Amino acid sequence: MKNTKTKIILSAIVFLSATGFAGIVVAAGPSLYVSPANLTKTVGNDFSVSVGVNTSGTKVCAIEGTLVFNNLSCQSIIVTGDVISQSSPTCSNPHFLIGVPSCTTSDKILLTALVKAGSAGAASINFTAVDIIGEGVSLGSASISGNYTISAVSKPIPALTPASVAPKKPSAETPTPTPTPTPAQPTAEQPIEQPVAQAPQLSLLAAIGGVLTLGTGSVLLGILVGLIILAIVIYAIYAFIKRKRKNFGKM
Repeated sequence: MKNTKTKIILSAIVFLSATGFAGIVVAAGPSLYVSPANLTKTVGNDFSVSVGVNTSGTKVCAIEGTLVFNNLSCQSIIVTGDVISQSSPTCSNPHFLIGVPSCTTSDKILLTALVKAGSAGAASINFTAVDIIGEGVSLGSASISGNYTISAVSKPIPALTPASVAPKKPSAETPTPTPTPTPAQPTAEQPIEQPVAQAPQLSLLAAIGGVLTLGTGSVLLGILVGLIILAIVIYAIYAFIKRKRKNFGKM
């Protein structure tokens, strides 16, 4: 009974050890990766990323897969010169099948992609249909994506314009000179007014008026003064005639 329990425990330990070892081998297998894996860019910025294979010491002879761009616009894809592109990737068709001459156990850059950042938020480059091939055998389909942060474009601070600057007020100590009015000069359209000569008729009427008023300025008073003068003249004539008659009677 005791031996049976011991056998069961030993079998469980061996099974768990084998399972753990297999997990370590799988975890340490070759994989595709994107470099840089993390980055922060501004909306609309262009930047380059590299796609490579991490062999983990395993001999890798070919790599197949398709690039997936999320919130990134593919501008171009260029395969490196020391590998053989059996299916060249493009932005419209980012599928690739790349062979490594004489295989390799060292990490190798396979291609470079130029992308443009999309809208503000998260962005990434992933892989689909990955197959890492060794010497006639598939080694796995592991891959590590690139994850990026796209920040919004900062708004520039508006500069002050001359219109927004308040004009300087004149100093109270400096009086503003009062402009001297310039006399208007006659123009060709505005003839100079000439004094009008007084008509002879007006002068004659003024003379008659002066005689009637006898220089008093009043017609009524002038008539009264005229009557008095006329009475004196008549009386003088009467006295003169009377004296003549008296002298004639004496003769």
